[in-house]
Amino acid sequence: MKHLIYIPLLLSVVLLNGCSSAPIQFYMLNAQTGTPPLVNALPAGTVLGLGPIHLPAYLDRPQLVTALSEHQYQLDEQSRWAERLDENIARALSLSLAKQLGIDQLVRYPWAARQAVDFQISLDILELHQTTSGQSRFSVQWQLKKADQAAIGKRFDCSEAAGKGAEASVAAQSRCLTRLSVELADAVRQAAH
Repeated sequence: MKHLIYIPLLLSVVLLNGCSSAPIQFYMLNAQTGTPPLVNALPAGTVLGLGPIHLPAYLDRPQLVTALSEHQYQLDEQSRWAERLDENIARALSLSLAKQLGIDQLVRYPWAARQAVDFQISLDILELHQTTSGQSRFSVQWQLKKADQAAIGKRFDCSEAAGKGAEASVAAQSRCLTRLSVELADAVRQAAH
């Protein structure tokens, strides 16, 4: 009977803890598009296909990830992606690449079987997280294929100082995504000539 007195007190503590937790914040990556080219970088009517974009399992989740050590990672339950991470990366790169290359036709994977593409970029995301030392890491293995020719590939690695907090981390990761976009646009231009 004495223990029944503590139940309302325990429920009050649980309710107060639930009310005092910080609200969940949502974040999105972007890639700066810069200024459009003075003349079209690619022939008129060029179609660029973007995708597939593969994420490792540790990133295929809504929470932002911090590497605590080489072997230990932490999910930030209060800081989440506003949309699926692969979709966010695809949308940001689509906007940036279309503007940099001066093209109107950029299709995202999966496109219709009857859709012909002149170039296809596929991405395997290897890392996208912040370290406890405040560095945002972004590593990608990308491939560019021109029509029916053999694909060329390259690894892109970026480390940006991010400072503390999710906002700073996502801003640093967005700077890395911008650098990747520039590298991809340059590769497409070279393959076109």
